[in-house]
Amino acid sequence: MTGTEIGDLISLVLLLLFIAVVAGIFFKRVKIPYTIGLFSIGVAITVISSNIAVIEHLFDYILSPEIILFLFLPPLVFEAAFHINKRLMTKMFIPIIILAIPGLIFSTLIIGYFIDYVTPVPLIFAMLFGALISATDPVSVIGLFKNIGAPARLTTILEGESVFNDASAIVVFSIVLGIIGAGTFDISTIVYGAKGILWSFSGGILTGIITGISIGSLIALSGRNAIISSIISMLVAYSSYLLAETLFHASGIIAVLTAGLIVGWFTSIWLKKEDREEISEFQDFSSYLANSLIFLLLGITTANILAVYRSDMELLLLIPAALIAVYISRAAVVYTFSNIMNLFKGENYIPLHYQHALFWGGLRGAVAIALALSIREDMPYRDEIVMMTVGVVLFTVIVDGITTKPLAEWLGLDRPSNIAVYEYYSGLIHAKKAGLKILDNLEENNRIEPEIAERIRKDYSDDITEAESGIRELYQKILPDVEVLRKTLWIRLIMVEGSFYEDIYEKGYISEIVLDEMRYFINLKLDDVTSGSIPPRETIKPDSFEYSIFIKSVDLIAGIFKKHHFAKNLKKIALTAEYQKYIALNSAVWQMERAVNLITSGFDFPEEIIKEAKTEFQSISERSKKRIEEMSARYPELSTDIGDYYLRLSMLIQEEDYYSGMKNKGLIFPNVYQDLLEKIGKERERLEGHIFNFI
Repeated sequence: MTGTEIGDLISLVLLLLFIAVVAGIFFKRVKIPYTIGLFSIGVAITVISSNIAVIEHLFDYILSPEIILFLFLPPLVFEAAFHINKRLMTKMFIPIIILAIPGLIFSTLIIGYFIDYVTPVPLIFAMLFGALISATDPVSVIGLFKNIGAPARLTTILEGESVFNDASAIVVFSIVLGIIGAGTFDISTIVYGAKGILWSFSGGILTGIITGISIGSLIALSGRNAIISSIISMLVAYSSYLLAETLFHASGIIAVLTAGLIVGWFTSIWLKKEDREEISEFQDFSSYLANSLIFLLLGITTANILAVYRSDMELLLLIPAALIAVYISRAAVVYTFSNIMNLFKGENYIPLHYQHALFWGGLRGAVAIALALSIREDMPYRDEIVMMTVGVVLFTVIVDGITTKPLAEWLGLDRPSNIAVYEYYSGLIHAKKAGLKILDNLEENNRIEPEIAERIRKDYSDDITEAESGIRELYQKILPDVEVLRKTLWIRLIMVEGSFYEDIYEKGYISEIVLDEMRYFINLKLDDVTSGSIPPRETIKPDSFEYSIFIKSVDLIAGIFKKHHFAKNLKKIALTAEYQKYIALNSAVWQMERAVNLITSGFDFPEEIIKEAKTEFQSISERSKKRIEEMSARYPELSTDIGDYYLRLSMLIQEEDYYSGMKNKGLIFPNVYQDLLEKIGKERERLEGHIFNFI
C-alpha cells in the first residue's frame, strides 16, 4: 500500500468518525435510531459525492466481506455477550435456538422456493440467497427496545437469535455453496450439512471456552487493572474468532459469544465496581466505534452497489419479490415456531404482541451483505443475489427500523408513559433535595455567600415544588382508573426491588450468579404486571425442578466424597447461593414497604391497593424466613459457618465504606487509603476462603 493510499484511508476513517460524532448529536435530538441514521447518511453522502470530483474517490468504496466478518463482527458480538443478562439468556435459550437454527433453515427453504417460483433465479441459487438473507441484524431495534423499557425477555430473544442465526446463516450458506460447486444433492449431502452445523456450534463453544478461560484468566493476574483487563477482553474477542474460523473451522461468532460470557464472569469476580465500570465503558466505546463505522460503510456500500446496477431494470425488479419472500418467511418462522412452543406453556411462552415485535424487528444487515459479496464474481446469478440482498437490507434498515418504535408503543411494549413521567419527576425531586443538602452544608461552613445560597435555594425549591405538582397531576389523572393505578404502583415497586438487588451486589452481599437470577425474576414480575397479573406470581420456589436437580446433584457428589473436605465445601457453596437469594428477598421487603409509603404519601391512593401490596410483601417475607429456617435445620453446622461469614462480611463492607468516606473528606492520604484497602482485601480473601475453599 502506497503512502497516498494510506493517506486516503486515514482521511476516510477520520471523515467517517467526524460524521458519526455529528450524526450522534443530531439524531439524539431528533430521536431517530442512531444506526439507522448513519446508514441513511452513508447512502446520501455517496450519492452526493458522486457528482463532486474532488471527494468522489473517497466514497467510491465497497466493503469487503473480510472487513465485516473479521474486523467489525468480533467486538460487536463480544460486547453483546459481555453485557447480556446471562441468566435470562439461559432461560430463553430454547426459543432463541429454535428461531436461530430450525427457524433459519425453514426461512431458507421458504425464500428459496418463493424466489424460484416468481423470478428467473433457479432453486439452488435462490436457496443460497435464502440462507444469507435469513440472518437478522436488529442492532438498532435492540437499542431502541432497551431505551424505551421494552420487556427484557423480548429483547434477549431478539438479541440471542441475532447472534446464533448469524452463525447458522454462515454454515447453511457454506453448505449450499458447496452443493452448487459439487453439482449434486443427495442423502450424504444432508448428513454432511447436519455434521457441519453440529460441529460449527460445538466447535465454536469449545474454542470460546478455551480462549475465554486461558486468555480471560489473565484478568485475575492483572492486578485488577481495568486498562489491562480491557485490552485482554479485545484479545479474547479477536483470538477466539480467528482460532475458530481459521484453525478449527467452526463458528467464530459462537466462539466470541462463549468467550464474552466467560470474560464477563471473570470480571464480575475479580474486578471491583469501579474497575468493572471502566471495562464496561471500554466495551461500549469499542461497540459504538464499530457500529458507527460499519453502518456508515454499509450505507456507502449499498449506494455504490445500487449505482453499478441502476440501469439494469430486470435486476431492480427482483427487489420487490425478495422483500415479499423475506416478510413471508419471517412471519412463517416467528408465528409458527412461537405457537408450537406456546403449546407447552411454561417460561418459553411467547405472547402474541412479542411475536409481532419479533416479526417486524428482524432487520437485515452486515452479515447478509458480507455473504453476498463473498460469492465469486464468475458464479451464475451473483448479480441477482447481490441486488436482492442490498435491496432487502436498505428497505428493512430504514423502513422497519424507523417504524419499530411506533409499533412497540402501539403493542404496549414500551414502559407505560405514566411510569416514565413519575420517574422523571421523582428523579428530579431526589436530585434537587440532595443538592439542597450540599448547599446547606456549604452555607454552614461559611463556604458560600448567603445571598448566592438563597438564590440557588429558591430555584431548587421551585423546581421541587413544580415536580411535586406534576406528580400530583399525574395521580389525579390515573386515580379514577384503579387498574392503571395498581399497575403503576406495582411496576414502580418492582423497579425499586431490582435496584435494591443491584445495590447489595455492588456492596458484595450477593454473587453475580444470584444477581442474574434475581434480575430474571424481576423481569418475570414486570411481564406479569404489564399483562395485568397483579400481584405478580411467586417466582422463587424452593421445590422447583431446577432447584431439585441442583440440590440432588450436590447431595450425590457430597455423598460420594463424604470423607473429603471438598464435599462439605461444595454444600457450603450451594447453600450460600440459596441463603443469598432468600436473605436478599427478605431484605428487599423492607425497601418495598418503605417505597409504598413514599410513593403513596400525600396522594389519595385507595387503601385496598396499599393493603394488597403490603400483604404480598409480608407473605414474601414469611416464605423467605421459613425457607432460611428449613435450611438452617437441615444443615446446622453449615448454617453457622454461613451466618458467621455474612456477619464478618457486613463488618468489612462497613469498614471499607468508612475508609472511603475518610479519603473523600481528606482525612487520610490516598496511599494510606490504598494500604487500608489492601488489608480489607486480604481479610475478605481469607473470609471467602473459609467458605469457598475446596481443598
